Order: sequence, then structure tokens, then C-alpha cells
Amino acid sequence: MLHTARPIAARLVLLIALGGLAPALAGAQDTDEGWDDEGWGSDPWAEEQTGWQWYGFIEGAVAPRLQSDPAVNDDFTLAETRLQLEGERRLGDYTANLKGDVWLDGVEDGGRGDLREANLAGRLTAQTDVVVGRQIITWGTGDLVFLNDLFPKDYVAFFSGRSDEYLKAPTDALKLSWFGPLNVDFVWMPRAVPNRFITGERLSYFSPLAGRRVAAPPKLDPRDRDDFGGDSELALRLYQTLNGVEVAGYAYHGFDNQPSARDADGRAYFPRLSSLGASVRAPVLGGIGNLETAYYHGEDDSGRDPDRPNDQWRWLAGYESEPLSDLTLGWQYSLEWIQDHDALLAALPRQQRRYAPDEYRHLLTNRITWQSPRQDLTLSMFTFYSPSDADYYLRPRAQYRFSDSLTGTAGANLFGGEDDWTFHTQLEDNSNLYLRLRYSF
Repeated sequence: MLHTARPIAARLVLLIALGGLAPALAGAQDTDEGWDDEGWGSDPWAEEQTGWQWYGFIEGAVAPRLQSDPAVNDDFTLAETRLQLEGERRLGDYTANLKGDVWLDGVEDGGRGDLREANLAGRLTAQTDVVVGRQIITWGTGDLVFLNDLFPKDYVAFFSGRSDEYLKAPTDALKLSWFGPLNVDFVWMPRAVPNRFITGERLSYFSPLAGRRVAAPPKLDPRDRDDFGGDSELALRLYQTLNGVEVAGYAYHGFDNQPSARDADGRAYFPRLSSLGASVRAPVLGGIGNLETAYYHGEDDSGRDPDRPNDQWRWLAGYESEPLSDLTLGWQYSLEWIQDHDALLAALPRQQRRYAPDEYRHLLTNRITWQSPRQDLTLSMFTFYSPSDADYYLRPRAQYRFSDSLTGTAGANLFGGEDDWTFHTQLEDNSNLYLRLRYSF
């Protein structure tokens, strides 16, 4: 039995409010993107646009849980009406970019906001581009599996039912890109920006210290890494395409994005982390194949400190093809190998050993995507399955485009497995169905 006192109807008011706003906007904005009134594209002799150019969307979303969660007194993982505004303005050779969200949150009961982009981008020299300010950065070859992409993620949004675009969280950074015989991306983040990780406020999680799934209060409150300069992070990517084969090398020096360590007082914190990696992507048997690897080096050199994560090797192999028109299939295999695993087990208290991760964690993913001939309807299924952890995470989704402006999405986040302490099984009580309605303008 669902145990929160809030009625479901109160959450659905968010979607009703969106329905009332959409017709008011439709008259001025229901035109095909990229086409003028004559249907032949933009006028090459038209004057360059000046001032700010604005666009965005309004979205209502609800995500009821599929079962009650004894740790969380709420029947929903998501209930919100959201407005996103995105703008850009030319300033000589540079472009100013802004993107921000505001929303009414029915789970956290109040208004919220998030500045996702606020940067200046342009050409620094003939071969060098620069982006300075708040931005979203991504690289690597994985599909929802990240090895060398150590920029912040928002897993709370991802697991709650928000759009996939919110998996990537913003960071304040200076990014320099040099283009030559070997292309180079260099990123400096003056303050460490962690993942938007599960704190127990919206989603429950497994606590090895408590031996069960827990939620706020109290919320997980790790020690911050927010000293400007002192807690900075550096990332480097070297890449090039040779005869259709994309090759890249990566380096990172900063902090773990998860609060994976504990200090002498027992408080969680973000330990130092450095990594080196490489990737290759190329046409294979009518599709695209990719290989990627990364080595993570942390604070625990010997592996004998149970309060800090051991070093790891990570590997990824993937393949994507389109065997039939409008049907795309993708597979991935990922391996995480914990170094000095025997030393870790020996150092753990006896009652904690059952919760220790396996030396080798295997993960298989599969993506199936089908689009109707008119591309109005898109059906997809993304699956995560770990044979070593014996757990799974399923992401079915259906999206329908009612018009150029109005899109509806229905889907689910389904978690399960054998042991409560594995990565996906711990989230089992957070399984949800979601419905989103978005009006773009």
C-alpha cells in the first residue's frame, strides 16, 4: 500500500497546467525549424541577426513509484512543471550562451532553478577555440557507460524519470581546443564539481554501515571540494581521425565524482583520482565498433584501506548497426577490475565483507531503437545487466511527436536483482513509470 498522504491528483495538476499554457504559445511558435515562409530555407542575403535569440520548452512530468519504499515517504520520484530558456547572442567573433531551468517541484515541495550554461565561446586563434564559463562537456565512446568521461553526471535526474539530457550536469570550466595534425582538448575546472549523486532525499540507496536501504533524514552530506584553485581539476584529450578510424587518448587529474571515501571521523568525502585512457572507433561489418580503456589511480596505493577505493582497470567494447531501415541495435560489454582485491577483503571488518564489490564486475548493455517511417513515433529499450552482480536496470521508452512543437514521452526505470547491496538492486524500491509532455518554442 502506498503510504504518503499526498493524493495523486495533486501531482497531475502539473501536467494540466502545462496543457493550459501550450495553446497560448502555439499561435506564434508553430513553424518548422530551419525553414522560412517560402519553405526554401534561410535567405542568404538577409542581415545577420542581432541581439539575443531565445528558445526553450515547457514540460510537465510525473513518475509514480511501482511499489512503496519503506525508506522514502513519497509515492513519486518525479512531479514537476519545468521551463527551460536557452539564448545566444553574437559578440563579434564570439557567442554568448545561456541556458537555465526553473521548475515547480512536487516531490521537494517548492520552486527550484538550475543554470546549465553561461559561457562565452569563440575562436581564440586560427587553430584554437575557447569556451569559458558554465558548460556541459562530454567525451568518450560509451553509450550511457562512462570510462574517460569524468565530468559530472546527474544520476538522480536519470533514475527519477527526467529526460536523458539531464544525465549530464554542468561544470564551470575553461576549455581550449587546438586543431592540427593532432587535435587537443584541454579543460581546467577551478573547483571540483561532483556528480549529483543520491543523497536519500528523493531516492533510497543501500548503506553498508547500516546494512540496509536508507534515505534522508539524514541525507548523505560529504565534505565539499570547493576551494577555488586548490580543488581544481584538469582533463586532456588528444584525438584524430585516420582513414575513417577515430583514435583518442585521455588524461585526468582531480577527484572522484562520487563520495567514495571516508575520513577519520567517518564522514564521506571525494578522494583524489587520476586516470589515463584511450579509445578507438571505426566502421566494422556494416556498423560502428568501439573500444575504450581507462586506468584509475586513487589515494590508496596498497589497497589495504577499506575507507578508500582501490585502483581500477576499466574496459569497454561496443558495436552499433542498422540491420533494417529505421531499426538501430547496439551492444556493449564493460569490465571493471579492482586492483589489490585480496588486500581490500583482508582489511574489511568481517561484517562488511559480504558487501564488498567483486574483483571483476561485468556489465552488458543493449539498445534497441525503432522509428516509424514519418519519425513521429520512436520506441526504444535500453538494458543494463551485470552477470557478476546478478542485477539489472531496464529503460523502456515510447516517444510520440504530436506536432513540431508538442512531444509526449512515456517510459520506465525498472531496477532489480538478487542482493540488496549491488549497484542496481539497491535502487529496486525506486522503480517508476514516467510520463512527460513537452511544448517547445
